[in-house]
Formats: sequence, C-alpha cells, structure tokens
Amino acid sequence: MIASIDYVKQKFAEYNELCFGGKLNPLPFRLSRARTFLGQLRFRRRPCGKGTWQYSDFVFVISTKYDYPEAEIEDTILHEMIHYYILSNQIQDTAPHGKVFRQIMNDINRRFHRNISVTHRRTKEEQDKDTEVRQHLVCVIRLKSGKTGITIAARTRLFQLWDRLPRVPEIAECKWYVSTDPYFNRFPRAISLKVYPIPSDEINAHLSGAQPLERHGNTIRVKKTDC
Repeated sequence: MIASIDYVKQKFAEYNELCFGGKLNPLPFRLSRARTFLGQLRFRRRPCGKGTWQYSDFVFVISTKYDYPEAEIEDTILHEMIHYYILSNQIQDTAPHGKVFRQIMNDINRRFHRNISVTHRRTKEEQDKDTEVRQHLVCVIRLKSGKTGITIAARTRLFQLWDRLPRVPEIAECKWYVSTDPYFNRFPRAISLKVYPIPSDEINAHLSGAQPLERHGNTIRVKKTDC
C-alpha cells in the first residue's frame, strides 16, 4: 500500500494510545517522494552545553515513492514515533539508534508482536521496481585483492571523491563514468568514502551505455573518443 496523510494520522493516534500512553503531542504530517527513506522525523536542534541538545519543530514524514506492505508501513510509523518520544522528551540517547531507542523498540516488538527494526533495507524486488531514469556519477573500483566495487558520488562530492578514492591503500584503480542505467538507483549517493562490492561481470553488464569521464584541472567532463 501507499500511505496517505489520513492513514498516517490514524495510525499515529492509535499507537500513541497503545504504545506511548497518549503522551505524544500532535505534530505536522508530510508526504514525500523520497526514494532513500520510507519514514523520517525532521526536527531542529540547538546545543545546550556539555554535549546535550534541545530538540524542537518536529515534522513527521512518510514517503509515497514505493508500494509497501501495510505491516512495514506500520512498523515504520512506530519507528519514527520512538524517535519522536525520545527527542520531544529531550532524552539524550547514546546515538540516533542508541541504547534508549533500542530498549523502547525491543519492548514494543515484544509486547505488541511488531517487527520494528533500526533500518529499512530495500528488497531486491523493491530495487528492481525503481526504473526511474536518473544520472549517476559512477566510480568503478578495482581493489588490490582482485575484487571490484563501485561508488556513486553525490554531485557535490565528485571532486573530493575523485581525489580521495585513489589514495585508499586497498584500491588499485578507479575509473569514472556517467550513466543513466536504473540499476544504479539502488545505491545511495556517497558524500564520503564508501565502496560497495559488486561482481565485475554485474558491473560491466550495466556500463554498456555509460560514458567515461576525464578530469582536466577543475573540470570533469565526458571523455572524447576517436571517431
């Protein structure tokens, strides 16, 4: 199913009473077409000294990009409600999914037979359904171990990754391409060093229409080929 605002509000009210004793205050709900998350709690924070933060301006966001099973959407709503409970009560957890979050998550899973998890991992079926044509900046990496991998660069980090990836001791070679193959939609766009191991034959199968890139000083462009 694809969630609606009314559905999310209904489930929020239901689980607020059932799992949180009705203690969560109403907040704005938004729909998104994001492909990188199913649910998200947005907020502002400001430092309060000694490593603590004050949280405010909460917004509850659900993506309508893909069709998910209802149980998974419910678990996602509960996941974000745990974040909201912790942050709105100004509880300082050890990490975004730290000790407090996991204690509450495990308690709800046990008491109400839910399957809330720390992260949502898209299945291969979900990945294959993402056929939207987008441009990707792909670095194909050959490791010294003989294995291969890829990094999909965020456009704002292209120059940084172009410089830094060859300096990684385990990397033997980097080749850059621009591609619109939907296969690469399944990988997040990197803003830091992150290599995803992929069999070389699988990568090559999706580079048939890709264009190699080259760098000249402060310019990165499609490599010219001899006619």
